[in-house]
Amino acid sequence: MKNNLLNHDRFNTWQTCRKKYYFKYIKELKYPEFHQDYELGKSVHALIDYHLRGLNIEHLLKNSDKEIIVDNEIYKRWNAIKNHPILDKKVIKTEWGFNTNLKGTSHWLIGRIDAIFFDEEKGKYIIADWKTGIIPKNINTNFQHQIYLYALYQSRKDLGIDFKPENLVFQYFKIIPDAVEITEITFSEEKSLEYEENFVKIINKIENTIQFPAQENCQVKICSYKSICKNN
Repeated sequence: MKNNLLNHDRFNTWQTCRKKYYFKYIKELKYPEFHQDYELGKSVHALIDYHLRGLNIEHLLKNSDKEIIVDNEIYKRWNAIKNHPILDKKVIKTEWGFNTNLKGTSHWLIGRIDAIFFDEEKGKYIIADWKTGIIPKNINTNFQHQIYLYALYQSRKDLGIDFKPENLVFQYFKIIPDAVEITEITFSEEKSLEYEENFVKIINKIENTIQFPAQENCQVKICSYKSICKNN
């Protein structure tokens, strides 16, 4: 492995397609990746972040009106989330970038959490992830929430907070026009150990892999490396 910094995309790519992992992380081929909702998501994230920091967002809303967004999609998403109870919770961090050591290794888990809240009524810390596009299809095997939960728990004292694993949850907030859909993943001491063991296991596999075959019967229509993949 060329470096010891690992994010959830790296793990997810490894699980999805070894060949794509090879192109992206071994050969480091910089092909642009297509994300249809990137600008929309970026704008909505900025609005929520500014709002949570107590900053005036009127200028952002005015600027968004000038952008080429079909039928004011930014406004629709903001109107859906702006009065949601989550935004009234105690804010611990917004747009928190982490660099957390994977215990017992020289590897570090990196990423950026959209927001961390504390629900005083339930006594739970909430990792919030804003989505304007799709939520991962295979929630149980996706590495985003696993890395975020593990990293926050390991870094809790650095943030000046402390809690038991069961008092931490991850929530995907799918922000669509006129509605917000929540998918929650709980945490526990057992899950923390399970995630840690799995991270280490995958890292060992990657470091000992020589050949990187393409996914069999690949049905992916949009892939940055499709034109150079011999499987096509």
